[in-house]
Amino acid sequence: MVEIGTVAGLSKMSIWLSGAFAVVSIGLLYLYIAMVDASGPQKVLWAAGLSIVVAFVFLISWTIARDVVRAKEREFKRV
Repeated sequence: MVEIGTVAGLSKMSIWLSGAFAVVSIGLLYLYIAMVDASGPQKVLWAAGLSIVVAFVFLISWTIARDVVRAKEREFKRV
């Protein structure tokens, strides 16, 4: 059997690594937008679109996490 501590540690590490890769990839996308041969307004439009997409992804992730926490709290109240 797998120990609970091992699973929790692996889960925590995967969350940190996915966050780090997300930050690096978004940074590289902004760097690409800055270096591409396009007009200034088009670069601003691309950066704004990327920022909106990232904001929606974080909003969806936060909503899912909040729902999970509420479900756990309801489960603890039942017991």
